[in-house]
Amino acid sequence: MAEFSLVEFGEDDKHLWNEFVMRNPQSHVYHLWEWSDVLCKTYKYKRHYLGVKKGEDISGVFPCLFVKSLIFGKRLISLPFVEYAGPLLKNDVEPSMAKPVLAQFLDYLDKLSKKLKADYAEIRHPPEFLSPLLSSMGFKGLQRHVTFKIDLTKEESELLKGMDKKCRNSLRKAMKSGVRIEEVRLDSLGQYYDLYLDAQKRLGSPPHSFGFFRNVYDAFGSAGLLRMTLAMYDGRPIGGVMVFCFKDKLYWFGNVTDKKYASLNPTNLLLWHTIQYGRENNLKVFDLGQTRREDSGVYRFKSGWGGDETNLEDFVLSSDNVELPNPSERKYVFLSKLWSMMPKALAQRLGPRLIGGIGL
Repeated sequence: MAEFSLVEFGEDDKHLWNEFVMRNPQSHVYHLWEWSDVLCKTYKYKRHYLGVKKGEDISGVFPCLFVKSLIFGKRLISLPFVEYAGPLLKNDVEPSMAKPVLAQFLDYLDKLSKKLKADYAEIRHPPEFLSPLLSSMGFKGLQRHVTFKIDLTKEESELLKGMDKKCRNSLRKAMKSGVRIEEVRLDSLGQYYDLYLDAQKRLGSPPHSFGFFRNVYDAFGSAGLLRMTLAMYDGRPIGGVMVFCFKDKLYWFGNVTDKKYASLNPTNLLLWHTIQYGRENNLKVFDLGQTRREDSGVYRFKSGWGGDETNLEDFVLSSDNVELPNPSERKYVFLSKLWSMMPKALAQRLGPRLIGGIGL
């Protein structure tokens, strides 16, 4: 009987990787090889995409990137900037075999952490059935975020009825405001990015580079896995939403709004159009993305859409009990306020260097 063996996938193996991901019912859009391509191309991360084989048959895969920063240290993350990643096991792997397969990944991860002198390894909300195994193998579970999942199989009238009153009224106001929705094309990607820079400055967060968005657009747009829309008013963009489309799900990645036009509620209209798009294309779930309960404004907005609240559990392995960066800590709140006062041009130049090292 063939034994399990661990392999590291390279660029020539990406079709095998993606075939496995596409067949796996636990996979998410961020498991696709293209997400690592975007991040490695933009931020020069080192990729460690692992597989466990039994003979020539792939029993599991595990995506991981090495992220290093002078400020935030060295980390192995699966995966940066997203809420879903971690190991995937073949559908017919017997429960008794799950632990040996997972052990292959974690043994390699432990050795890699020591070799790279990483402060810790982090797995972002892996498939739930793996949680007990990860805990038994030394990982600490952290519930830092929640998400809201909207059931797109419901009728529009039922979806509207499920919203809270404020959300529903804001949507109706937006519908009457004269705001119209356009898809982002390559020649309008810069309009979305300009709104994004302003939004990040208000939030006190370093921005991704324009190159990041161009790389995402190139990797996912032509494959029909990306939908970016702009809200237009009087010929100018006043808001935008970016979502990924994968299998039967929509994944909210981000939104941007021109604060001067916030009273027109462009985000409400953009999300409603996204919901309609999902229903028209027979998608089943719209995942509104990771949200901290402490971020009360965003939490209230997303909860108002009537989706089911779901906890997102991350897992961390650290021999020295290193504390993870926490945006709600006083020092990060201070840095955020300081960043919000930085001139836009300087933030645009320095931000990508910082956010690449943060990897949250």
